Amino acid sequence: MIPRSWRLNILNWLSAGYIKFEYDDNFNQCDLPVPSPSIAHIEVDGLSFNVMPAQGGTIIQLRSYDRKNDRNNNSTHIIAEGQDVAEAIGKIVAIELWKA
Repeated sequence: MIPRSWRLNILNWLSAGYIKFEYDDNFNQCDLPVPSPSIAHIEVDGLSFNVMPAQGGTIIQLRSYDRKNDRNNNSTHIIAEGQDVAEAIGKIVAIELWKA
């Protein structure tokens, strides 16, 4: 930490007008290349799903996009309590992929 007397001297020197602060309009510009939106956004058709715990089991909600019909297809599955969740999710995903 800078001693108090030095800090006071620096503040007095700054307030006396010995230093001018100049703001550069180009200060925030970045020289790094910015990827175009077409490169930065990757469109992949596939399944996305949510796994939600519930009383008595687990709820699985799957979403897929159908380009041909321009629709989002949703399906909801329930895994009963006591079943192996990982195995059941694997079966559900396999069934949904067969539908496509």
